[in-house]
Amino acid sequence: MAGLYIHIPFCAKRCSYCGFYSTTRLNMQDKYVDSICKEMLLRRNYLSSPSQDDNTSGIINTVYIGGGTPSQLTRFNLDKIFNSIAKNFSCSLEEVTIEVNPDDVTPELASALSELSVNRVSMGAQTFDDNRLKFLNRRHKSYQVDNAIDVLHNQGIENISIDLMFGFPDQTLDSWLEDIRHAIMLDVQHISAYSLMYEDGTPLYKMLKEGKIHEIDENLSLSMYNKLSDMMDDAGYEHYE
Repeated sequence: MAGLYIHIPFCAKRCSYCGFYSTTRLNMQDKYVDSICKEMLLRRNYLSSPSQDDNTSGIINTVYIGGGTPSQLTRFNLDKIFNSIAKNFSCSLEEVTIEVNPDDVTPELASALSELSVNRVSMGAQTFDDNRLKFLNRRHKSYQVDNAIDVLHNQGIENISIDLMFGFPDQTLDSWLEDIRHAIMLDVQHISAYSLMYEDGTPLYKMLKEGKIHEIDENLSLSMYNKLSDMMDDAGYEHYE
């Protein structure tokens, strides 16, 4: 099985914890997408080899568009990317995933994704506590996660994944359990949960080194993880990764 990953580095603003490459220079979007399409043209034979006997070895089965914030792309640029994929590669697509911010999900975006055969959406929820969202410098409010899922469902996109984060400074176990319960209530297909990390070079790391915030107690963090595992299991989720 072959897959194609496309990185979209653009963000309306940067989150305080993010260590991935991204930029807020949205005016570079058109040039960047043109470069992505040119690279696909140059690499169109990358997956094929005359020595391979398996005729399916060069066929792309999955596409993942990550970031950054791919939902910041215009419809015009989304079309260019998907047209370039179809033009340059042999595809038998089983799963096409795009990462989105909840506040970017409008009926217009959801309709465009459906028309482009996107059948899986990965959404950065992180937490359902608005104060913690502000701490992370996230753009969205907690209620927008619920709204975004409804909008995607209305366009027939049912395979939805949300990211959750635990281990915030001063976070209690009870508040984490509220986040888990909210995520389960949403009835999404995948939940990716991970402990808050302090990546070198991020504003959050700088705050930690300056003593403005403190890491959560290790035993409490472990309790949060164990409760997550137990509650997800009880709700019927399979821990596959």
